[in-house]
Amino acid sequence: MTTARNKGWRGLRFILAMAFILALTVQPLAQTAQAADTVHHWKHYTNGVAYMNQGKIKLAIKEFELAVAQSEQAGYLRKLAEAYTLDNQFQKAADTYYREAKIHKAIGEKSGDLNTYFAVLAKADALNTEIDLYLEKDAASSVSGSSHLAKFEPASGMYIGAYVEKDSGVEKQKDGKFDAFNKLAGKQHAVFFNYHKYGNPFPYHWAETVKEAGGAIQIALQPDDGLSAVKDDAYLRKFARDAKAAGVPVFLRFASEMNGSWVKWNGNPSLYIEKFRLVSKVMKEEAPNVAMVWSPAANPKQKIVAYYPGDDWVDWVGLSIYSVKYFNGNVNEPADQVNPLDSVNYTYKLYASRKPIMISEFGATHFSKAGNTSAVNFAITKMNMLYHGAKLKYPRVKSINWFSLNTLTDSYSAERSLNNFSLTESPALLASYGKMIQDPYYLSKVASGTSSYTKTVSKFANQGTIGKPATGVVWVKTYDPYISKVVIKLDGAVVLTRQQYPYTFSIQPDKLKAGSHKIEVIVFDSKNREASRKSYTFKTT
Repeated sequence: MTTARNKGWRGLRFILAMAFILALTVQPLAQTAQAADTVHHWKHYTNGVAYMNQGKIKLAIKEFELAVAQSEQAGYLRKLAEAYTLDNQFQKAADTYYREAKIHKAIGEKSGDLNTYFAVLAKADALNTEIDLYLEKDAASSVSGSSHLAKFEPASGMYIGAYVEKDSGVEKQKDGKFDAFNKLAGKQHAVFFNYHKYGNPFPYHWAETVKEAGGAIQIALQPDDGLSAVKDDAYLRKFARDAKAAGVPVFLRFASEMNGSWVKWNGNPSLYIEKFRLVSKVMKEEAPNVAMVWSPAANPKQKIVAYYPGDDWVDWVGLSIYSVKYFNGNVNEPADQVNPLDSVNYTYKLYASRKPIMISEFGATHFSKAGNTSAVNFAITKMNMLYHGAKLKYPRVKSINWFSLNTLTDSYSAERSLNNFSLTESPALLASYGKMIQDPYYLSKVASGTSSYTKTVSKFANQGTIGKPATGVVWVKTYDPYISKVVIKLDGAVVLTRQQYPYTFSIQPDKLKAGSHKIEVIVFDSKNREASRKSYTFKTT
């Protein structure tokens, strides 16, 4: 017993002694590591700025990293992100901008000003790379409605719509312009829209011609004389009854883009909400075929929430989004890196759990007044990013409406005469659009609760099992919007090499051996450099 105790104590003393020796050894090491950087973070920062000015980017990065390690300040992170960008380390730049954005968000939530947060977030989004795999499969049963669907909301799929009133390719067709546009695009459109001044009678003849072409209507009803003119009076009641008599689904987009300073109904959220609710109330009482669309502009984001009238008064939430080649028509402000889906994300997260989302207006520049620049590839890329991306990433985006107008020749103000969005004035863009919308996901008929699209799209669960034939669909977005190619391999064999969306390939489990399989996606930028890659595994039985 004594011997055992002595051995125990000797063992314990040995452990304690070793721990003490180890502590003596580790403590100086820790002190050395802690004391290794005795330079103040501000000095590291100024050193980094000096190196950047000298073009010594890698040395600048090292200094900025040391500054951030000591003190994670927004200014330090900004310079580090800029240095990473100059060194072509784009994902590190994106991640660093996200860290900076987080700081500005915390500050903005306290001050009530989130503009800087949104600006930095946009920088991060522009450089961020995303590779996601989705599976498109036959639905297990017929696609039918749900009690949670809104008025005129399809169970799945997306309505395609357009504004073609002044599109040079069809405007001379008069009453036949909608059929003419459908023919040029190669598919019937579910919705056509027009602008209408509040106070003018319901556009019955226009609605009738759209109806004859098989479409529903979207009316952007604009109170140009101010919100005070909007009253529950004989005019509004007759407008509602005439809308009902039109016998066609009506998406009524009342006083849209209210968060923008360019409209007359901006500036008084409480009055706006009062008037929107008034119009919604009258439509509910008089016109059951009218769906109320509350539709802010995608920017400025900070002011969107203040104008929301409430779930009881809104059927659909809309957005106006434009992909322009240059910001403000300035060739020194290129907008190539902006992903139109990033403009959807904020509003989608706020409202899509309660309301279907409509892109009320969308256009992409194929010719810019700035520098007299042809931008057909830009337009095709942004168009595909929005339409295909919404299908995969934002399933409750249930309608996208193309603004097909050349503002260079037809715009109500000189400052807006900057871009050509007309589909019919660019054969290449029209051909790409027509090919894209052949996908059955893009719907030609407005019908509540049902859908002609009979498949399902879901994000692939890595290491999952694929038991039935499916189409793999890859969503890719990287720091370079002009991808030269995407290569997809299945078990090492190339199954797709393609430049433009959609990136789709067939998965046939019955033709694969039982066991584990690998899908690899490799993305190349416009200079044919590998931008990123990502692998997935799945099993077959």
